Amino acid sequence: MFEYSWFHIAPWGAELSVYFFLIGMAGMSYALATAPDLFGGKFEALRAIQTPGLAVGLIVIGICAPLLILDLGQPGRFLYPIIYFHWTSPLSWGSVFLVLFTACILAFYWAKNMGNRSDLLKPLAVIGSLLGLSMPLYTGLDLMVNTTREVWATPWMPVMFTVLSVSSGTALIALLAKLRGADSADTMAILHTILLASVATTFALFLGLVVSLLYGSGEMQQGWGILNGQYGMQIWFLTFVIGILLPLAMLAMPAVGRQPNILIGAGLASMVGAFMVREVLLVAGQLPQLYY
Repeated sequence: MFEYSWFHIAPWGAELSVYFFLIGMAGMSYALATAPDLFGGKFEALRAIQTPGLAVGLIVIGICAPLLILDLGQPGRFLYPIIYFHWTSPLSWGSVFLVLFTACILAFYWAKNMGNRSDLLKPLAVIGSLLGLSMPLYTGLDLMVNTTREVWATPWMPVMFTVLSVSSGTALIALLAKLRGADSADTMAILHTILLASVATTFALFLGLVVSLLYGSGEMQQGWGILNGQYGMQIWFLTFVIGILLPLAMLAMPAVGRQPNILIGAGLASMVGAFMVREVLLVAGQLPQLYY
């Protein structure tokens, strides 16, 4: 009975949680990679990881596309939200933004390295960063508009998904900086500030989500019960302890948290939490309908 119900009541599977995680990380990677041309000043410290940051963003998108097609079942269905665009559909907006974001990455690389069009760099940095950070926003909105699944139908989702993408994308850039030997004090200071702020915000959003589930409708409380039962290890240990409390403790003191190895360790821990909370909310959010 449960296996029958799983396929029919929880059709949003693991490939989507991986897609949600990766696409948000690509957006923040682009924002940080283009920051030297957008802001200059202290952000020039990030220039050494600009090209690898763009490349990784493009590679991640390349991984995301098959995941999305796998979930949709047929490659042609990816075009449906674009061809039959509807302005009230987050999926339609997300599909369009994904194509435009990919084009922005390619255009920025061309303008910087091949076209010698420095006049285009700032506009492409602004537009691409907004499009990139709209990726996690639309994935959260895609869940939020499912009003029949009350665990998802909360404004916490798009906000939390966006903040999680800021932390995981920053962690990815910190790892790239370390691998390329570009982990200068200025680079680590910038990444530390962004990572600490995003993890601290995640802590507040997580507590808010817990309160919403605890005191929400009957279906939300049912979802809270499922999270604590079937997914207790994932939500409390891997998400809250490993993904939020541990990086907060590692980053709390700037003199310690800005050390490259500490910062990368905190970033990897935040990545674990950023993926796991999406995974459990995506799956557990569908299961209360087993009881309604």
